[in-house]
Amino acid sequence: MALSARTYFLIFNLLGLQTTWAACAYGATHSIPNFGLVVGAIYIIFHMIFTKSRKQDSLIMLCVGVIGISLDHINAYLELVAFTDPNITSSFIPLWLMILWLVFSLMLPHSLDWLKKNTWLAFFLGGLGGSSSYWLGHKLGALTLSEPLVASILIYFIQWAVLLPVAFLLLKIIRQKLYPYTVALN
Repeated sequence: MALSARTYFLIFNLLGLQTTWAACAYGATHSIPNFGLVVGAIYIIFHMIFTKSRKQDSLIMLCVGVIGISLDHINAYLELVAFTDPNITSSFIPLWLMILWLVFSLMLPHSLDWLKKNTWLAFFLGGLGGSSSYWLGHKLGALTLSEPLVASILIYFIQWAVLLPVAFLLLKIIRQKLYPYTVALN
């Protein structure tokens, strides 16, 4: 049984974030900070070539990207997180983290789209997935979370638990503006 083009795209979309995350963590811990940036940029280019919803994806990438990047700038400013890259000042985040936000946002209308209808599950999985990503980045040495570690992880859990449902709300608004007659079916 052959997989559909849509299924291949969903797999590509899911693997895009995982590959970019791994490249970002590897680059940050091996003094190649632009490695993740390059991998993420290549993924975004291919995503935009193959997606059937380029305008929607661009808008959600812009909206969620700005929110996520701003949130991480605030976290860095408040010293919740620090980065090992000597070129990064205390209130800025590295480019690899910015590209990671853009790549993550592209999952919302595709491989994470199934989650949009269950706000509580999005709340829980957002908190769990987001906080565990930062914890793993901390364990690998790509970033440093402030002490006590449990408090930092709890703050990230809350941030991501709120962020994911809000991101789905933004996606819904974008879809209503772009496709006003088809959103009611979703």
